[in-house]
Amino acid sequence: MAAVTGVLTDYARGEASESDVVRALLAHDGWYAPMMWLDEVFPDRRVYDSMIPTPALGQAPAPGRLWVFTDAEQVNAAIEAGSAFAAAGGPVRGVELFGALGTGVSEIQVNPAGAVEHGWSLGIDGAVLDFLARWIAALEVETALTDSGEDLGERLAGFEHYVVPVDDTGRPRVVALLKPPGNFVMAFTAPDLYAAHQQRDPGVTGAADMAASALFRLADYDGVDGVVLDMNESDSFILPRDLCDAVLKLIA
Repeated sequence: MAAVTGVLTDYARGEASESDVVRALLAHDGWYAPMMWLDEVFPDRRVYDSMIPTPALGQAPAPGRLWVFTDAEQVNAAIEAGSAFAAAGGPVRGVELFGALGTGVSEIQVNPAGAVEHGWSLGIDGAVLDFLARWIAALEVETALTDSGEDLGERLAGFEHYVVPVDDTGRPRVVALLKPPGNFVMAFTAPDLYAAHQQRDPGVTGAADMAASALFRLADYDGVDGVVLDMNESDSFILPRDLCDAVLKLIA
């Protein structure tokens, strides 16, 4: 069973949050979708590692509804249930699949013929597309931080929605670190990472939504030595003032 279906099961039991589900959907790399839609949104990609044909006759999704599947087993479950959508192709990365959604899709339905706890559906409109784009950008920054890729600086500079914890005065939360020594403004790439930190830090009373241009400029304040991203109990990514300045130069 794919990890994403485990998160969907936990959500159905009340043991996972909506943020957990969104992260799992986007992080999953094994999606299958109808070939007709894939050909439309990825016109330059004609061949997939796996293409599963479906019967010519059967129940098709309603206009505007997109069926997607977490793995080939879920595609076969839909076929056995009498579904027909020409063929399904995959695997496709979650950030690619959900990033390709547009106004031509009014609803996305995950595993339409699977167990109820393995399913998920979401109406699609402009606000939802913006919400998904923000999450996708956050995961791309996280990947760049982990891989230390050549595009890390550009990813950091281009991200528009850092979640910055604030205290009861409304000021950004600053944490004192020993290695490297100094005082660093905290920021998170995604809402779930911020929420996890908030549970550990009673001094955090809220959050501000900041673009890179505002966040990394905070390193210029007196008594601030840089920015620490996605800090948890065992790991973090620290940008001293000189690296913050380098990011700001990419914005300018």
